[in-house]
Amino acid sequence: MDRHVAEPTAIVHSLPVRQHLPEEVRERTQRLLEELCAISSPSGDAAGLRRVAHRLREVLAAHGLAAEIRTEASENGDLPLLLARGPRRAARSLLLIGHMDTVLPARSPQREGDHLVATGALDMKGGLAAFVGALDLLQARGASYPADLLLAVVPDEEVSGAISERTMRELGGTARAVLVLEPGEARGEAETLVAGRRGMREWRLEVLGRASHAGLAYWDGRSALAAAARFSLDAAALSRPGAGPTINVARLVAGSADFVGQLRDRAELVGTTRQLNVVPDRAVVEGELRFLTLAEGDEVLAQLRSIGDRVAAEFDVTTSFTSGEAVSPVDPHGPGRDLAARAVSLAAERGWRLEVEEDRGGISFPNFLPCTVSVPVLDGLGPVGTGMHTPEERVSLTSLSRRTVLLADLLATL
Repeated sequence: MDRHVAEPTAIVHSLPVRQHLPEEVRERTQRLLEELCAISSPSGDAAGLRRVAHRLREVLAAHGLAAEIRTEASENGDLPLLLARGPRRAARSLLLIGHMDTVLPARSPQREGDHLVATGALDMKGGLAAFVGALDLLQARGASYPADLLLAVVPDEEVSGAISERTMRELGGTARAVLVLEPGEARGEAETLVAGRRGMREWRLEVLGRASHAGLAYWDGRSALAAAARFSLDAAALSRPGAGPTINVARLVAGSADFVGQLRDRAELVGTTRQLNVVPDRAVVEGELRFLTLAEGDEVLAQLRSIGDRVAAEFDVTTSFTSGEAVSPVDPHGPGRDLAARAVSLAAERGWRLEVEEDRGGISFPNFLPCTVSVPVLDGLGPVGTGMHTPEERVSLTSLSRRTVLLADLLATL
C-alpha cells in the first residue's frame, strides 16, 4: 500500500469541514439518479444496458474522463462494459467498480419524502450517481480527482456473470486500491461500509440406496432420502451465529433413480400417489458454505465430507461428496483496514457516523480479486436504503448526499 494510504490523520484534518453539498450539486446528483433509474436495464437487456452506459459515458466525459464502451461476449449475448480513465495511465490504478444491471425491469421513479423509490436506486445506480456527484463536487471545490483513476461499470453483476468476474480479475490485480460502489446499510442512526466479505463454496452430496416395495419388503430397502435428510440436518447444524460459518442446504431431491435422474421429464409425479410405495434409492443434496477465512472453509468442508461418510455407514448407502472452487473471502483486517479507518474519520468530520461491517455474507467484486489479501479494498461506498431487488426498492437521498461528499473526500486524499 502507498505510504499515504496508511497515514490518513494528517490529510483528514487538512480538509475544510463542510457538512452539506452545494444545492446545485445535490440537485444534479439526484436528477442523474432519477434519469439512470428510469432506464430499464435488467441483466441481459443489452439495449437498456447500453443506454445506461452511453448516458454514463456522456456525464463522465464532461468531467474529463476518457470513457469508452466495450462490447463483451457473455452467455446472454454481447453486453456493454464501460471503462473511464483519468488523464494518467499508471501501472497501478485507483480502481472504482460498479454495475449497471438491475434484477427487475424499471418502474417510473418516484420521490417520497427523503427517498427515491426506483428500480436500482439502491443496488446500485445510487453508487454510480454518488460517484458522478463526487466529481461534480470536486470541480466545485476547485480540486481534482486522482489522475490514475479507473472506473469500470459492468453489465452482469446481478447474475454473477463472467464479465464481472473477468473484469475484476483483470483490473483488480494491478490496482493500488479498489473502491466498490455497492450500497452500505442503515444501522440505526449510523450507516455502514464493508471491510470484509465472506468467501463461498458450493457443494453437492449424491446418495445411492436400494429400492424396495415399501409395503412388502420395507426392511430390504435402503432409503437414500432418509440418509440425505440426516446429512442435511447435521450439515446445517455446523452453522454458527455471528462470525461463524454458515451452511445452507438449498435443495434436496429424492425418489427413484429414474425420477431424480430425469427430474425435468418426471416432475409430474409430484403431488400424485405414484411411487409412494417405493423406498427411494436416489437422493441429491446441494448447497453452499460461507466462511470468513479459507482455513475455516477447508475445515468445514472436511466436516461435511465426514458427515457424508458417517451417514453412508449408518444407513448402509453409498455417498459421494463433491465441491466447487472456493470464492475467496475478503479479510477485514487486511490491507484495506486503513482505508476503512480513513472513511470513518472523514464521515465523522462531516458530522455523521459510519460503522464498518467485517463479515458481510454477499459475494461481491472484491471476492474475485486475483489475491484478496494484497490489494486494499473499501466496499459498500454507495448510499443506503431498503427493498433491494423488490418493486419497493428505495434509496435515502440524505445518504446519497453523504456518500457523494464521502467519495469526494476520499478521492481528494487518494
